[in-house]
Amino acid sequence: MTWMIRGANILCKAKGEKPIEASDIIVEKDIISALGKNLAPERYKPDRIIDGSNKLVMPGLVNAHFHSHDRFDIGRLDNIPLELWMALYNTPLGKREWTPEEIYLRTALCCIEMLKSGTTMVVDDVFHTMPFSSEHIEAVFRAYQDSGMRAWASIAFSDRPYCETIPYLSEVLPKRLKGELSKPPSLSPRDVLNLWRKYGENWRGRVQFIAATSAPQRCSDIWLKDAWALANELDIPVTVHVLETKSQAVTGRLFYKTSVVDHMRKLGILTSKTILIHVVWVTDTDIDMISDAGASVVHNPVTNLKLGSGIAPIRKMVEAGINVGLGTDSNNANDSSNMFESMKTAALVNKVTTFEYGRWLGAADMLHMATYGGASCVARENEIGELKPGNKADMVIIDLEKLPFLPTHNIVHHLVFCEKGFSVDAVVVDGRFLVEQGKVISIDENTIIDNIKQNAEKLKGKIDKASARARELEPYIRSAYYKCVEQDLGFSAHCSS
Repeated sequence: MTWMIRGANILCKAKGEKPIEASDIIVEKDIISALGKNLAPERYKPDRIIDGSNKLVMPGLVNAHFHSHDRFDIGRLDNIPLELWMALYNTPLGKREWTPEEIYLRTALCCIEMLKSGTTMVVDDVFHTMPFSSEHIEAVFRAYQDSGMRAWASIAFSDRPYCETIPYLSEVLPKRLKGELSKPPSLSPRDVLNLWRKYGENWRGRVQFIAATSAPQRCSDIWLKDAWALANELDIPVTVHVLETKSQAVTGRLFYKTSVVDHMRKLGILTSKTILIHVVWVTDTDIDMISDAGASVVHNPVTNLKLGSGIAPIRKMVEAGINVGLGTDSNNANDSSNMFESMKTAALVNKVTTFEYGRWLGAADMLHMATYGGASCVARENEIGELKPGNKADMVIIDLEKLPFLPTHNIVHHLVFCEKGFSVDAVVVDGRFLVEQGKVISIDENTIIDNIKQNAEKLKGKIDKASARARELEPYIRSAYYKCVEQDLGFSAHCSS
């Protein structure tokens, strides 16, 4: 099918460009075939012509780090740091036992929220409750396939027992709990590698598989090396959480006698295929190593603030030439999967890291991270992230007659500081309309929402049952947490220090 948008404002890319006014786009199948002023319909013979008057066409937003697995946990917790949050929201002492249908519904619900707020591509780092089956994994991939979104989905895995992943925790745990939390995962690393190979070979289209190793301190060195070796063989990226909190910076010094980033470098897993998530508690030396390796970073400002983790030095990373993407991260540690919110937060919070306002990162920087930067994280910057002939037809159409644009001054500023996603009129992926007039049309939004509403008490019951023993862990993790945060690292990413 060939279709045309006529007479629109077109923002081809975020940085250094103003929208091209009164311009046209031709889409043939899944590709932008032409873009410019006064394109002749008779030449391209479009099956459909869309009036672009008072509309902005922009690249689709890329959510470069996301967790769909906790969608049913939104709004549960507040005022706890990451280490306690991980133990309380999905305690290692309980099992949730989600069915494949429930996994499909939660993923589809995430798709609906992201699509309606202009996200066309997501990197979903999925932690499945063990033991899990192929049906559980397939439910995630099927939801993304049905939604029409572009997605990279993982089967996240770490092989170290829980009690060994947080400094001092083994020392303070009572013998009974330590015994429970010292057990290895029910799946072996070899089993997981076989799963990764299967999905890495079979899912290579609009919905793809991505490798995910949770975090270095949660993994053995052998597993990390094996994971990267398979990723290199499959030619796919690896996503890994790195130095999100001060406790994790202490972890590097205690576990490896060096920084976590340097440990990764020594293992040979800090490469151009590595996507580092968070990267809050890093030194200038760490940043130089990341830059030298050509690795990417994904900034998740809302989660970092909600969990009190700190402020990532993304200005220094950008100045060092590091590619930075933006993400919304966990539903329960953000409570939103809206990329407009992430852009605004990132644009604001970096301004309090220096008084040198000439070095502040602004709206154009954040929109670049949320489009081209995210695409670059998975080496797809030559396909998506910008609107140009030859690129995939992934785009968002914004209604400029909505309140966030009345009156309009600077389009990019309005998108980052004024817009919430309410002005999204249409969303296109691979040339296919997934949202029209603000309504998701690729999947049955009402049926999915009604199903979840009807089963809400059952879903919350599963969460409550699995979390029943969470408070048993709290005093011991709190003790380990304070042992870490009281240490002097010689630098800080936190305003309290």
